[in-house]
Amino acid sequence: MKKYTEPAKEINIIGDYEVIIVGGGVSGLTAAIASSRNQAKTLLIERFGFLGGTATASLMNNINGFRNQVEPDNIQTVKGIPQEIILELYKMDGLGKSPYKQKEYDVEKGELSYSYCVDPEKFKYITLKMVKKSNAEILFHTYFSDVIMEENDLKGIIIENKSGRGALFSKVFIDASGDGDVAARAKVPFWQAKPTDIALKDGLMYKISGIKNALFGNCRYGDSSVVWGPANALGQNDAWKISQAEIKTRLRVYANFKLLLRSNPQLREVGAYVAETPSMIGIRQSRFIEGEYKLTADDAISGRRFDDVVAISSCPIIHYYGYRRFLEHEGYDIPYRCLVPKKVDNLLIAGRCISSEQQPYESHRSMAPTMAIGQAAGTAAALCALNNEKPRILDISLLQQTLISQGVELRKS
Repeated sequence: MKKYTEPAKEINIIGDYEVIIVGGGVSGLTAAIASSRNQAKTLLIERFGFLGGTATASLMNNINGFRNQVEPDNIQTVKGIPQEIILELYKMDGLGKSPYKQKEYDVEKGELSYSYCVDPEKFKYITLKMVKKSNAEILFHTYFSDVIMEENDLKGIIIENKSGRGALFSKVFIDASGDGDVAARAKVPFWQAKPTDIALKDGLMYKISGIKNALFGNCRYGDSSVVWGPANALGQNDAWKISQAEIKTRLRVYANFKLLLRSNPQLREVGAYVAETPSMIGIRQSRFIEGEYKLTADDAISGRRFDDVVAISSCPIIHYYGYRRFLEHEGYDIPYRCLVPKKVDNLLIAGRCISSEQQPYESHRSMAPTMAIGQAAGTAAALCALNNEKPRILDISLLQQTLISQGVELRKS
């Protein structure tokens, strides 16, 4: 490949914070709320003009994993900020029918079921309102570009937006990009599935409207439903491959809709139509960052508990075994060490790219545990910044006590 040497130039330092979060998906926005509520000066960076990431930009708007989908399901394993979001959506009539078979709990009593379909527009509104209320700052339409390192310490990042190129500095950073972009640029080791491996493929969701009273069992809210559209191969952080996947899936949407009408003639009878395609294809997995601990298949299947637990996943392993493998327990612990990357300091990982093997990932990738991981990361980052500690040596007891005091379920009582 030919090379071009970019001329060196000075860029403006546009901000100095205590916590900066890259990525405003469900994990990143939850991290921002948690960090700011814990009194850290917080900035959230997001490439779109709204929050929610895959839940909104990709229309993957079914939030799973507040408890086990099947018995035993007596413990609601995800509470805290994720529960607040669901309850606010409920008040706003922003919850729809989940397509999954599940025991229904009484949301009016604050008891959440396994999953909820959410109205993506109301989700954008509620989450933006909650982030702003927390006093976290938001920088929309902004791309993370590079890292500023001093040996193994991450000191700052370089971003790009309409104002040009700028530098931001912070005591602690959270990589909530979904793809581990910050960690990878900082040379944290990572792994990712090969095209021949068992892995979750990227796919395009789309919204159909005009359903009226047709019996249609997908993720439904009001007169509309989001449906699974065409699927494609792994993008693997390659812009050309991701672009080709976007092109192929988008050009197949109407052919896919014709098949949907053929198999569901009641939709044709009521005049259902394609109402919206998402802003981006649903990227389901890419990099997995190597952390101080890597979750294993046995951890998930056996329901392992950890002394440094900061979140719990009770979701099934959805693909690896060739069937939806439900957990035979009420959830397995996600240890703090999975959020702490090897080699690089002042950085935490939140979201689907934490340190994990494929099998447990297919469980904790669901949005409820992902939001719980975000709350843990945001709280940890704030505590580190305010106490001038590196994430690697944070007092776990203090973190756990803080999370529990803010409504998080850790099964520590």
